Amino acid sequence: MFLSILLPDSFRLIMVGVAVLSIPLLFWALRTLGKNWVHALDQSGFLRRKEATLVTNGPYRYVRNPIYLWSFVFLTALSLVAANWLLLVPTFLLITLLYAQVGKEERMLIDKFGDEYREYMKRTPRFIPKFMHVTLDTQQRNGTSGASP
Repeated sequence: MFLSILLPDSFRLIMVGVAVLSIPLLFWALRTLGKNWVHALDQSGFLRRKEATLVTNGPYRYVRNPIYLWSFVFLTALSLVAANWLLLVPTFLLITLLYAQVGKEERMLIDKFGDEYREYMKRTPRFIPKFMHVTLDTQQRNGTSGASP
């Protein structure tokens, strides 16, 4: 009991829902990457692959790292469901280690795709989607505006 975190059952139930919802989003990101998905330990192989393409559609339209994002959400939600420091602390340490990997992967993508990836970085946030930006961008492409006459 001394490692328990006092969280309301309703909050823990919401976190179950968050964890469950994060799973299809994670699989959406993985499926969108398709053959471009590379295990972190095989980055040098990715750099040599000529058929690799920069994926900017699907969830990658909203954030550059949706696999990490939804993994972080899933792990955090499950830790909060457990409501125990013995699980929560190591989870945040794991997330910190994974977060450090993101920078390495982005440098690898810059090496592979150069200015194309740099431009993608400018218009697409790393983790937190800019839905307002996407909405305005879509309106501009469609020739509409959000303003009333």
